[in-house]
Amino acid sequence: MKITNEMRIKNRNTWSRRLAFQAIYSWSINNSSLDELISFYSNDENYNKSNNDYFNEIVSGVINNITSVDNSIDKISEIDISNINLIELSILRCFIFELSYNKKFPNEILISESVKLATKFGGQDSYKFINAFLDNFVKKGLHEKNN
Repeated sequence: MKITNEMRIKNRNTWSRRLAFQAIYSWSINNSSLDELISFYSNDENYNKSNNDYFNEIVSGVINNITSVDNSIDKISEIDISNINLIELSILRCFIFELSYNKKFPNEILISESVKLATKFGGQDSYKFINAFLDNFVKKGLHEKNN
């Protein structure tokens, strides 16, 4: 199979999302500044695999819109946000930002990638929670109400 530019770009976007999720998780634990996060992750071995601008856009977007993002999570989740596992919460925060504010990619791609992250990094059934939450979020159209 010949690797196309479209495939390379898709893979770079996937790496951007993965690193952004990890940065938001790190920020959730130690509340680093945006500059510290960007600096730290720019030294990650996978940073060169990502679209650096896209990574920065997601991380800064989540942090700069955290109140609105978390309010969106509160509206849908039956679990109080303080009781959501930080891995799951970080995935939700990244993808709520992308679904609601960024709007560069189809919902299906973002949901699929969020489920993959939950499968890789979350607990045994994290992917089920993430999938159900994001599916419900999209069905209720909450992502269309944000700027």
